[in-house]
Amino acid sequence: MRAALGLVLIATLLAGCGRPTTFVKTLIFLTREGCAVSDQLRTNLDAALRTLKTPVSYQVIDQATLASTDPRAAYPTPTLLYAGRDLFGLAEPVPPFPEPT
Repeated sequence: MRAALGLVLIATLLAGCGRPTTFVKTLIFLTREGCAVSDQLRTNLDAALRTLKTPVSYQVIDQATLASTDPRAAYPTPTLLYAGRDLFGLAEPVPPFPEPT
């Protein structure tokens, strides 16, 4: 349900963009090793971008590579960020950040 809502939001945002390449430059896919649903969300995201005839281009960040002080390291995975905000409406994590599980 969460993934479907996010993909609808992506479609809505892209439909209103005059330059879709600007959109994909600000789209970040956060993941971590062992995340059980990352592959499925990525597959759905790629399909949504192809359907919209938008380049399937976005930054993929493994949370293990982020500094412990980086708020992106505290989001649950997988997470899609658009222009620094969670696509599903989660607030940016604030310190102290929980340990990843």
